[in-house]
Amino acid sequence: MNINFGRICEVMTGNLKFTMQDFNMEATIPFDHDPLPNESEIKIWNLSDVTVNKLKTGQVLTMNAGYQGDTGLVLQGNISKVQTSWSGVDKITTIKVLDSENLDKREVKDMAFAKNTFGGSIIKQMAGYIGLPIAQFDLVKNYQYKEGYTATGKVTEIIAKVAKDCDTEVYINKGKLYVRNLKKGKDSVFKLDKSKGMIGSPERFEDEGSKGYNLKSQLQYRITTASVIDLSSQLFTGRLYVRSGSHHISRTGDFTTEVEAIL
Repeated sequence: MNINFGRICEVMTGNLKFTMQDFNMEATIPFDHDPLPNESEIKIWNLSDVTVNKLKTGQVLTMNAGYQGDTGLVLQGNISKVQTSWSGVDKITTIKVLDSENLDKREVKDMAFAKNTFGGSIIKQMAGYIGLPIAQFDLVKNYQYKEGYTATGKVTEIIAKVAKDCDTEVYINKGKLYVRNLKKGKDSVFKLDKSKGMIGSPERFEDEGSKGYNLKSQLQYRITTASVIDLSSQLFTGRLYVRSGSHHISRTGDFTTEVEAIL
């Protein structure tokens, strides 16, 4: 059985829907463990001018992908840029999608929090300020600012600083905020080996006090930040936790998920 058979990809925005069956498409969808919004890129070939004009910045866009009988959400965000170019006789429309909501309110100035305020309260208020729904909220510790706290600058940077004081990871994924430990939670566990979609061999890395492996597999829409992978390979067999990665989608080229997973 060829597990690369029956590729499915569909993009929905406004009242428009594009499928890989009807249009040649390519996409790169990154995910990571910081609160800066990721920007995905989707290319669609030979859209009409009327259709292109219906693609508006700020508009919500979602993408489902997978294989026949097993598809799911890989991207949810807001269109940040639409650009059309020509390559020979082909017209290619590139859509950039930012993995966040409410793009206008990005900064605050001298927002004061009272003495003994807890970090969790600041993170929740900052998320509310930019209209970012919280999917998970589980602090390793809830740091208390005994002298108070003054928030100034980009909201995502403020959230990152406070989360660091709380010894907790924070990131945006599919338009929602996650505040949690990457290695704790009820995340899906994926078994990965040569017979279960792994491509090539794991590549070991070590940086910033972390050790792990770079892995590549057939596209798996369920894998994202904090997913758990039980890897079985000649180089390493054991449990890993996804820190970052990207999905690569095309009709005839890459249809893969690549991840950086830590021990």
